[in-house]
Amino acid sequence: MVDPVFQMFPKDGPLRLAAGSRPSTPVAFEVGARLTSVFLRLIKVGTECEPPGESAVVIELRAGKGDFAPVPREPDTVTISDVSLTAVATASWILEPRGVILIRVDISKPSEMPWEIRITNKAPVELLFVWVVSDLEEDTRQPRLLMERSHGREALLGKPVGNIVVDVANVGTRELTIDTPAGTDLGNGFLLHARTSPILPNACGHLVIKVAPLAFVPGGVGLVRHSTDFTLQADTRDVEERTLHLTCSEKVSKEKEKEKEGKEKEKEVKDKETKDTPDELMMVGDLFPTPLPPLVAWAGAASPHVHFIPRELRPDVSTSALVHEDPAP
Repeated sequence: MVDPVFQMFPKDGPLRLAAGSRPSTPVAFEVGARLTSVFLRLIKVGTECEPPGESAVVIELRAGKGDFAPVPREPDTVTISDVSLTAVATASWILEPRGVILIRVDISKPSEMPWEIRITNKAPVELLFVWVVSDLEEDTRQPRLLMERSHGREALLGKPVGNIVVDVANVGTRELTIDTPAGTDLGNGFLLHARTSPILPNACGHLVIKVAPLAFVPGGVGLVRHSTDFTLQADTRDVEERTLHLTCSEKVSKEKEKEKEGKEKEKEVKDKETKDTPDELMMVGDLFPTPLPPLVAWAGAASPHVHFIPRELRPDVSTSALVHEDPAP
């Protein structure tokens, strides 16, 4: 079997166009210098795992530095010219099931000039776009898997862990087949319990993954944390798009959370007291120039008659004013 040669766009994920948006940024694609025909199979992806129907989309092609030409639906055709207004090709498209459009370009003057495509979404809803380019019409039928690849769970020790359910969308131009069978051990406590396959273009399926409970390993090894990377077997070329990153870590119990919160609040109170007591604020210990036993110090500070300046150093104060004061030591 001959390995298909095709170009899939965009390379970093579907093109996302809001409702009634402006034309997209042009995207270049390669056309062999000797080719007399090329095919582009494009899918309009809805956001509800359903084909968007007869949504209004404008597809434009450009050869070299010529003007963009909107491609009509068969039986109409458009002539595509280069910068010198010389006709180099004609193009048209047909509508296929599940939101797929097949564009055929017949090239009358093969050359090495670059080609570009531009898309405008005139529908009242947001749409995603993926397209495949090849000189063989059949090779433009390619699946493309789209899913959230990183998934994590928190669990209490020894308690059951809820399943991880991964939504899988096919945003490609042919049905997607996932070959990894249900019951496959994904490693480190993860098991593929069930999966949807095949998945039609513009449709979604699911992966259901069971997670083993967390436990301590005897012998002081400590807590087992589940973590694994697993690449699904599917009929797509992009390995990264079908690789799952799965983790399961310890969840702190409510009692531990309350205990932790209590300690944090206690620390906040202590920090606040320290912050609210400036160095210049006089404390009991500051009143006594020489250290005294704690009981004596506190007792003296509590007496309303204690003065810390001896009588002989206060000649300006009359004797009568000192009658009710404690005698000098």
